[in-house]
Amino acid sequence: MTLADSPPPAAKTETTSVDVLIIGSGISGSSLSFNLHKHHPQLKTLTTEARSVVGGNVISRKENGYVWEEGPNTFQPSEQIMRLAVDVGLKDDLVLADSTLPRFVYWDDKLFALPLGPQDIPTFRLLSLPGAIRAGLGALGFVLPAPRGEETVKQFITRHLGSEVFEKMIDPFVSGVYAGDPSKLAMQSAFKKIFALTKLGGTQGILEGGIIRIGQKKREREQNPPDEDLPTWKGGALGSFKDGLAMLPNAIQRQLGDKIKLQWRLVDVERAENGMYKAVFETPEGTRDITTKAIAMTTPAGATVRALKNLAPGISALEKVYYPPVWSVSLAYPKSEFKEPLRGFGNLIPRKLGIRTLGTIWSSVLFPGRAPEDMELLLSYIGGARDVGIKELSEEEVVKAVDGDVKRILLKDGSQVEPVVVGVRRWERAIPQYNLGHEGVLNDALKAMEDCEGIFLGGNFVHGVAFGDCVSWGAEYAPRIADYVSVQTGTLLNKS
Repeated sequence: MTLADSPPPAAKTETTSVDVLIIGSGISGSSLSFNLHKHHPQLKTLTTEARSVVGGNVISRKENGYVWEEGPNTFQPSEQIMRLAVDVGLKDDLVLADSTLPRFVYWDDKLFALPLGPQDIPTFRLLSLPGAIRAGLGALGFVLPAPRGEETVKQFITRHLGSEVFEKMIDPFVSGVYAGDPSKLAMQSAFKKIFALTKLGGTQGILEGGIIRIGQKKREREQNPPDEDLPTWKGGALGSFKDGLAMLPNAIQRQLGDKIKLQWRLVDVERAENGMYKAVFETPEGTRDITTKAIAMTTPAGATVRALKNLAPGISALEKVYYPPVWSVSLAYPKSEFKEPLRGFGNLIPRKLGIRTLGTIWSSVLFPGRAPEDMELLLSYIGGARDVGIKELSEEEVVKAVDGDVKRILLKDGSQVEPVVVGVRRWERAIPQYNLGHEGVLNDALKAMEDCEGIFLGGNFVHGVAFGDCVSWGAEYAPRIADYVSVQTGTLLNKS
């Protein structure tokens, strides 16, 4: 064989060393990346993303006069979100919805506005008189003792507020937040803040706990006044950005530049020398090895298992985390076709009614400017844990189903108008379900990782599904990870 016939030499795998490796550029990963970049600039960080864009499930679109979301749709303002928005240069792009916009529940062919406060309760007609009395007594603490072990959301709410409140108000709310099954969701895991209210007072009543918590928050604000440089907001407000939620991860990407790598698929994680780890990636440029002192996993549960199973086989416990299928469907209709002018957040739909759509957000009412002047833009979600067959439908069938529900609930009787199909997306694995046993699953996974010091588990299946939960996790874990790296660096220096 001549030299010319010799096979080409094998491509050399490029190796890079960093202090912190962040897997995933969704909101959790992006928030963590930026907080490390801003507050711990001495650390060398790298964030990798398997997809071609940052943001994870946050996908915002702008076209033909419409701005719409295909994943998460809003956030509840918090100091951490506002701080991050200001720090990445989005202060002038923040948009806050009118906090007085009510949420509606569809029942008995009518829309009922949910109370915004105690002043609205006397005129609230969704509940029957016995149902309202039962809810009031329960809120005051007249409840049966809690059972042993975990309670489902359905059990907890029925015990505290009665079956009518559950059926007409909480069941549709759970569908809107989790696309979940309240007879399976664990109250303590899925709605920790509400569950905690019953532990604050002596009556177990949600009302007493709520009053105590209001006092606690007031004292917390007095001890730690809000940053005057941050935008202010009213309680109950919802937020976004001028061109959608994706503006936040996109702004973070611009700030971090080449510290974020796209289309890097994590293949494996293994141990390296001196307590470090080696992560192997397939990239557009070939195989890349990254050695690192710390790793933050912010991927979905299944992807986390695939990456770490060789290092910690017990991490396979996370395979029990369930993600149901959901479609997001944005349709627009002429304002003249609605029964009444829209003014509100949107409408939720109790599952008992047999209507397939989970709920509809009135996007162009929440944030004016998201549709042409003569149109209303509606974002509906359909599917979820109690309608898994939705994943078998075609896009045309899903649009037809949502359009039929919108016509029944919001449009004039007999309306035959064709909707403008603005955006449709199928999420085969949408929102992680915090079902009974979820805390046990997380504990089993963490136990399996006990010997993997320096690997931190994040992602919305760990710390909460809300946009704000993901932002907060990044802010809270940045100093923890930085402290770990500092100790690890000192150990390595002492060895040298």
